[in-house]
Amino acid sequence: MKISKIIFLFLFLGFFNPFLHSEIKEKTTSNKNNNNLNMYIDFMSSMNFKVEKNPFEKDVMERNIFDGVSFSADDLKLEMRGNVNEISYCLSQKLFHKKMDHEVEEEEEENKNRNRIGDSNPIIHLANLKYKWNEKLSFLIGKQPISFGSMEHHFVPVSSQYKYSDLFHKNKDNNPIGLNFIYTPIKNHEFQLQIVNSVSNNQLAEKPIPLRKVRYPMGYSFNWNWSFLKKKIQNRWSYSIFQENHKEKFWKLLALGSKLDFNPVSLDIDYIFSDEDIERNGFLTRNFHLLSKNYPKNKGRKISPVTYVTYLAKLNYVVPKWNFFVKGVYDLGRSKEGFFETHWILRNQLFKKAYIYSVGVEYKYPINNQDILLYFLYTRKNVLYLDYIQKENKNDHSISLGLNYKIQLL
Repeated sequence: MKISKIIFLFLFLGFFNPFLHSEIKEKTTSNKNNNNLNMYIDFMSSMNFKVEKNPFEKDVMERNIFDGVSFSADDLKLEMRGNVNEISYCLSQKLFHKKMDHEVEEEEEENKNRNRIGDSNPIIHLANLKYKWNEKLSFLIGKQPISFGSMEHHFVPVSSQYKYSDLFHKNKDNNPIGLNFIYTPIKNHEFQLQIVNSVSNNQLAEKPIPLRKVRYPMGYSFNWNWSFLKKKIQNRWSYSIFQENHKEKFWKLLALGSKLDFNPVSLDIDYIFSDEDIERNGFLTRNFHLLSKNYPKNKGRKISPVTYVTYLAKLNYVVPKWNFFVKGVYDLGRSKEGFFETHWILRNQLFKKAYIYSVGVEYKYPINNQDILLYFLYTRKNVLYLDYIQKENKNDHSISLGLNYKIQLL
């Protein structure tokens, strides 16, 4: 009930925003420091259709399962941005966020492990200060996004429906606290060294012996962003390593992204390699325990170390107010160790193949220097698993119609 009231309040403010904005503008035109405070409400809503295919259904007519049409408020966020002299700041609070299917499943599993319910997303999404030391060196301190490379991670999609769910969803709302050194030695070359609290991993968390437990795990990310040929070729590359709650367990991620920009056509290409000593999303680990019923409980929880490789390409055609795009993703998952207790998976065995492609169009409708973004998206997702976990296979079609409205209150 509270959420519906909040949404109604901000839609009401958005309706009268043109009048409020004109009054505020008159008051601030004579103020040279009118960038000291900018306040926004970011609202996102969508209508979704989904068809799932059950490959194990004998009746061909019954294989297609139509989930119906659902209307949803996907995201509601309050942002404050501004600068005072050499210091800029960002505060962002998520008032509401719709959980996708995989997020709901992971939260249920996490609550079981913690023996409690009712956990929610962090109240404060972002809270950081950026200090510009000189023309080449800046510092960012506070709660901040991880400086991963790749075009998919940097250019945040309008809707969560855009983003391939297994790419960075595990940490998109789990922004750590830390320090980021940003160094620009020459034009079009930027280096970032980020040191943060390690990103928590509560998926079927292992219970290590006390001597090997790390009380305050840390994470490190090195990022190189550069471009040439008048930014016709852009690159965002990074290598990150995060300590788990165990001295011998790490999460390592290599993200390489490049963009070929020949206006009005551009092509994004990403390569992401994720090496996980403790599986981040817990998928293989959960299935291992389901299939190994005779596995002795007194040995503790067996955690699945895995690697994921993702190849992504996105072609854009951008004209005034319109953006047409096609995106394809190819994803592979391998086990790093074999499970000899069950003999159903071997060392370095491929257990997952995923093929995803999307076709979409966006339209920006400007209102008083603000934009309402309308979009249409069709996605086909085909995921194939190892013989023993074929029941998890997916062959889904989905259509999304949505809007994003960013209201400037101040």
